[in-house]
Amino acid sequence: MRLQTGVRSSEQSELRIFPSLLVLGIMCAVGLGTGSLAIAAEKSAGRAEKQAAESPEQQQESAEGPLRRRLLGATPEERARLDEERKRLSEAAARFGTDPTAIVGYYQLAYGLNTFTNNLRIDSTVATIRLPITPNFLLQVSMPYVWSDPNQPRGSTMNGAGDMSIRAGGRIYANEDVALFIGTDSLFPTASEQQLGSGKYTLGPGAALAAPLPRLRSIFFLLASDYNSVGGDPSRRNIHFTQVQSFINTIWSNHWWTLATMTWDVNWNHEQRTSMVLSGQVGYRFDNHWALFAGPSAGVMGRDTALGLDWGVQAGVRWIFNTPLIPEQFFERLPL
Repeated sequence: MRLQTGVRSSEQSELRIFPSLLVLGIMCAVGLGTGSLAIAAEKSAGRAEKQAAESPEQQQESAEGPLRRRLLGATPEERARLDEERKRLSEAAARFGTDPTAIVGYYQLAYGLNTFTNNLRIDSTVATIRLPITPNFLLQVSMPYVWSDPNQPRGSTMNGAGDMSIRAGGRIYANEDVALFIGTDSLFPTASEQQLGSGKYTLGPGAALAAPLPRLRSIFFLLASDYNSVGGDPSRRNIHFTQVQSFINTIWSNHWWTLATMTWDVNWNHEQRTSMVLSGQVGYRFDNHWALFAGPSAGVMGRDTALGLDWGVQAGVRWIFNTPLIPEQFFERLPL
């Protein structure tokens, strides 16, 4: 009987202790949860205060990616400096006459020597007149005089005028980051000898893009054109080829520049055979008008194709001017 009474007393004590332990556990859980929430709230408040303390420029920088900061600049001061460098590079390339999107004029006389894998050698002198008609439109005319030497036992040399080409187009968009030019090349069968020209009227619509690279002191140019014959001698082969040219124009000083060029051609009328030519150029600007340039070229792909090249050299002189034939003030006075 005493044993049973002791057991009952022990059970009653345990029953009385259990609610107390349960309440204590709940209080601990609530206390820990409240502490965690308080810590989280403090961290969140700290982040909010840090973001509020940051300037709008710092918040914008943190939102931009590393590539964008690298291209445009990480700070407002660096961005301003890079914008000024882009402007300086674009103005220098226009003064040198190397920017295909710039509306500047020049008179140019260039000599070129090109050799081919079939032993053919062609010497040419090309006279070019580039006229800025308006501040956003230009006309360019090129007329070559060609000497052809087949360098064969039964071959005969000949010389005479080649095919004349005319480029007409305009700059449709330009800012400090990019410029876009759209136009058309037209080739006319003006060769005095059949072997010195294509015998076809040819049109080549295309576009040119310019993008300054201020960290490299250079400008990247891209030209793409698609040439198709639209008439001419029916006994001659039709012409259809696409040409893509990429340039890196490095401005070393107010007088010196270099130009690295890759020319890629796809001849669609001859089993879609491709060719690639690499060219280099070094130029020097004497004053506000006169400039000289020279450089080599070499075929690296498709040298035995119709548009391929073995090797060549070129040199020329250029007289540059900026005044358009029809100034911008003329359009401002029009009652439009």
